[in-house]
Amino acid sequence: MVDTPRTLSALQTLLANNSAGDIGAQDLRDMLVSLQNDHGEIYVSSSAETAIATKDTWVEATDGTYTLAANNNNFSHGTNGRLQYDGNETRVFHISASWAMISAGSNKTYEIGIGVDGTVSTASIMRMKHATGADVQTGHCHRFISLATGSYVSMMIRNITDTTNATLELANLYAMGMLL
Repeated sequence: MVDTPRTLSALQTLLANNSAGDIGAQDLRDMLVSLQNDHGEIYVSSSAETAIATKDTWVEATDGTYTLAANNNNFSHGTNGRLQYDGNETRVFHISASWAMISAGSNKTYEIGIGVDGTVSTASIMRMKHATGADVQTGHCHRFISLATGSYVSMMIRNITDTTNATLELANLYAMGMLL
């Protein structure tokens, strides 16, 4: 039989009471695959400048080369800079993004956040100011996000000063599934 990942509430219902001896080997296998966390990670392996054509407009930071880290479970990286969830069940994930960034100009303020299917998640937004363009600024942001099969997360950036470009010299985007 095929092992089926289940939600926490489904597992609690299934395993609530075994006084009748109804819990079988398949139920236990389903529980085991349900407890295995879905997780995925991509990182910038070769940086490139992200073009910012319009002030205050979010763009995906997909320039440069992103690499899918080893040992992912139910995640893929079909499009550069995007970490796509390929699991069968809609799940909640802790998403973590971290970066080291430089600016093509001085005295520029940027915001970076986690995007879901191309839309920034407002609660994840962090702001940073580059006094000198060559200064490397680092930051990170986190968010709990529900992802359905085929949904993806990415890093989003906008310049709130003007249209000066920025480069993510180093970046990491990580998703860890939660059984809720």
